[in-house]
Order: sequence, then structure tokens, then C-alpha cells
Amino acid sequence: MIPLTLLIIFVLLYMNTKSLVKTAIVLLAVPFSLIGAFWLLYLLGYNMSVAVWVGLIALAGLDAETGVVMLLYLDHAWEQFKAKGRMTSIRDLHDAVIEGAVGRVRPKIMTVCAIFFGLLPIMWSPVTQAGADVMKRVAAPMIGGVVTSAILELLIYPVIYVIWRRRELPDRTEEELAPIVPPVLVPSHRVRHHLPRIIATALIAIGLIYGASFVWHKASAREITRSPFATQTVNDLTVTLMAPGGQLRKGDNNVLIEFRDSGGQLVDVRNVNFTIDMNMPGMAMHGGGPAQITGTGGQYRAKVRADMAGDWNAKISFQSSREQGQQSFSVTVK
Repeated sequence: MIPLTLLIIFVLLYMNTKSLVKTAIVLLAVPFSLIGAFWLLYLLGYNMSVAVWVGLIALAGLDAETGVVMLLYLDHAWEQFKAKGRMTSIRDLHDAVIEGAVGRVRPKIMTVCAIFFGLLPIMWSPVTQAGADVMKRVAAPMIGGVVTSAILELLIYPVIYVIWRRRELPDRTEEELAPIVPPVLVPSHRVRHHLPRIIATALIAIGLIYGASFVWHKASAREITRSPFATQTVNDLTVTLMAPGGQLRKGDNNVLIEFRDSGGQLVDVRNVNFTIDMNMPGMAMHGGGPAQITGTGGQYRAKVRADMAGDWNAKISFQSSREQGQQSFSVTVK
């Protein structure tokens, strides 16, 4: 569906602009928006699913629309300067592009705000509402994509337009060009001298914050309550599952697994696997994997991730010295 959607957008744009160059410039908005879309999906911890692909398809059409409007403003400024006989040098081209791009700032920001504030309430909806998890995965790519698309279109489109249109100018000399960065914005010698130190300090601060957060999560992961959220008997062994707070929660979870015999003694097993699954129409989620041995015999730790609250199907399997065991049961994720 993604290639077919892009092909349809390409054909419609070419029918409208009658120019392969203009069509290619408009379609550059798609990779611009994918940057923000995938970053937001990564920050929210969403996996690729049918709902996410639907959001990406909608985002592609939206990018083409905003790209066409941006190109329309630049073309209008080019034609206006050309009709007045002012398009004779690269400096004139720069003036026209700046005029067209500045005229696009307000409509572009209005478009972004309308989309952003229109979809933001979906991300605030509680996961207990019917269809909220699916709609969040549809809206997330559009929210993240429209932000980066707006920024990059306003910054990159004018540059690409200048590179393309400069071939049509009779005078291509750049002797009259003003500096790209105004002298007022150029940092002083003192600031440039201390800039490496400032950057190094900022990087160290970011590293310390990240390291402290990592240590905090590792330390908190070790504190697992002794209140089990599930107990199952597999053959002659009793399997007890424990997690912080006495239950699984949405997001990452550290699970402590204990194997005890009929006398209540811990029993060592091999190849312990703990997985959780949820199947919904158009979306399947899976978490968990092999468990790691702890310092205490008969105890194992497993990491599972639940992307949404609700009832999940859990499965635990292991190998003992005499036989293999496997059990499926239901767990609730809060």
C-alpha cells in the first residue's frame, strides 16, 4: 500500500505541475516527515503495525499537500519578480525566494497547529477507552511527522528552489551575494573561544543525567515484591511469578520466576521462557523471551514489555532434569 500510495501521489502531482522537478521537490516532504514520525514512535515505544502504517499513509498525503502550497508560494514570488524584470541575478533570486518563503510561514504554522492540536487529544485519551490504543498508533506518526516536515520544508525547500532556478538566470555570478548569516548573528571571538568548552560541558551533563537515569532504573528493577501476580502448577512444580507492585504494568516489566517442588523447596530448571501475547483485529503484540539465571537457585528473571493495558495470554516453558513443562494462562496488565 505504501508504494501504491506514493505512486498515486506522484501521478497526481505531475498532472498538476507538469514538471518532474517540481514533483520531486514536493515529494521531498515525505522523508522530512518520516524523521519526526519514527522518532515519536520510538519515544512512545510503539511497534510497527497496521495502524502505524495507516498513519504513515495519511501523513504522506498531508506532506504532499503542504509541499504543494510551499512550492506555489515560491513559484508565485519567482513569476512576480520575473514579470517586473527584477530576476537578473542570484541576488534577485534570493530576494524572491525569501519573500515567498516568509509569506508561507504563517499558513504553514496554522496548518501544523490545526493538525497538531486536532490529534493531540487522541494521545491523551485513556487506554481503557475502546479503540484508543489503535487510534494513538494512527495519530502518532502524523503528529511527529508534521512537526519535522514543517521545520525542514521552511528551511530546505528554499535552498533546493534556489539551486534549481539559478540555472535559468542570465547572470550567475555571486559577487553581490550578501553573507548567508547576518553579521549580527555571528558569535564574537570570545564566544567562539569558549564554545568547545560549553559544548563539552553540555555533553557531560547529558551523559551524567542519562547515566543516573540508567542506574536508577537498574536499581529499581532489582526490588521486586514478594507478592505474586500469578501462580501455576506445571507437572510437579509450582511456578510463581512476581513483579514490582504485585502485577504487570504497561511498558517494561521485570518478572521474578520461582520454581518450587511439592515440599516448597526451590528447584533448578533449564531453558526458561516467559512470553506474553495479545491478538487484536489488525494488530498483534508480543513480549518476553528467555529468562536469566539469578544468584539463587530456582529463581529466574525475565524482561517483558506490554504495549497496552488489558488481558494478555502468558506462556511459560522450561526443561527440568526429568521432563519438559509448559503452561498457558491469563494475566492482567494495568
